[in-house]
Amino acid sequence: MFQTIRLDHAERISTITINRPPLNTVSPRALDELLVAFGELARRDETRCVVLTGSGTRAFCAGANLDDKPKEDGDPSVAFREAGRALVDRIETFPKPVIAAIRGWCIGGGFAIAEACDVRIASDTAKFRTGDAYLGIVPSWGMSLVRLCHYIGRNRALDMLILGEDIAAAEAKDLGLVSRVVADEKFDAEIASISARVATGAPLVFRSIKEAIHSQYVQGVEAARHLETYWSERTQGSHDYNEGIAAFKEKRKPRFEGR
Repeated sequence: MFQTIRLDHAERISTITINRPPLNTVSPRALDELLVAFGELARRDETRCVVLTGSGTRAFCAGANLDDKPKEDGDPSVAFREAGRALVDRIETFPKPVIAAIRGWCIGGGFAIAEACDVRIASDTAKFRTGDAYLGIVPSWGMSLVRLCHYIGRNRALDMLILGEDIAAAEAKDLGLVSRVVADEKFDAEIASISARVATGAPLVFRSIKEAIHSQYVQGVEAARHLETYWSERTQGSHDYNEGIAAFKEKRKPRFEGR
């Protein structure tokens, strides 16, 4: 079905792999397929956690590629921009946790995709760049000019965008771009361990977390407070609420069902 990505399932963990080696650049077709994959996983009850990665070790995603023509009529650059924005929005508002597994280059559109993920695990081989100003291109997928300041702060965002320098994995962690850095030889095992843990969490609670955090910079603190109240009242007395309490008392792992 897919030509530019792979979609694999292992119990409650689903993995989307951008499969355009060696640099895994994203084309309009790739963006379409990524959106389709996330749509499928949103409806797949068995999926509790999504891992997003790139094939090989050279790059998570080294940016955009316009080799494939988009389906839409009109200016292809506009269609591509809107597809990129749609993917970033989809990942950030996806109802389940999304983990970015980042090896090698993470540039341009790839940077936007990775930073939209909820948890970002980097190999010590990972390198980041936001040097659009030195290419004469305005970054327009809703990340560098829209979200980055909210993610890491005004000064750090300006430093990155104006200097446009390569950022190694350790520095990326210091900036708050990645959650943790792992030695490359231990990277796959760490991704498997983290995703396995996340897949055991309560689905409705994860959804409430994502919606409330997203609402704080989109709509403000009051909107986040409203969502906190809504989800608290909706889940109180639910199966997973009672299961979590019972498991804690019985000193066992909970078996959440998302209801």
